[in-house]
Amino acid sequence: MSVAEAAHRPANTGRAVKLWLAFLIVIAAGVGLAWIGAGSLRPEVTSSGLQFRTVKAGSGEPIGKTDAAMLDYVLMANDGNVFDSSESHGGAQPFAMDQVFPGFAEAMTRMKEGGQYRFTMPESLAFTGGSTPPGWPKGSPLTFEVRVRKIVRGGAAMMQQGAPGQ
Repeated sequence: MSVAEAAHRPANTGRAVKLWLAFLIVIAAGVGLAWIGAGSLRPEVTSSGLQFRTVKAGSGEPIGKTDAAMLDYVLMANDGNVFDSSESHGGAQPFAMDQVFPGFAEAMTRMKEGGQYRFTMPESLAFTGGSTPPGWPKGSPLTFEVRVRKIVRGGAAMMQQGAPGQ
């Protein structure tokens, strides 16, 4: 084929279109898989406004209303500053649902022994009556990182009686 013939030959545009379509399909598939994979990073948001995410799944049954749990926790304000932690109180601390504020109790119902969790709640689920503790930034949501060390079934009654929660 001469150069003159090649210049007058129609271009194979169908091949280029197919190549571009295949390229776009591969990109769309990659974005879709990334979106699905990122689902574990997105928190579950409850009707109360609690944003709950499982970092590491625990085992067994979740904490019940009559149970107590030994928890390691870190409480942070919206700016990331640590406000309180179990470490500042000597390590894991015992908790029962009837002794914590409503948002924390709601989060406890989703926790299992050995699990690690991160949850954020609006002030309204924590500081009832509109009063915030000294030093807490007004209007800042509370973010907790919690590790469940041990669940004591029926342990809430022991805590109410003043028995050690361990």
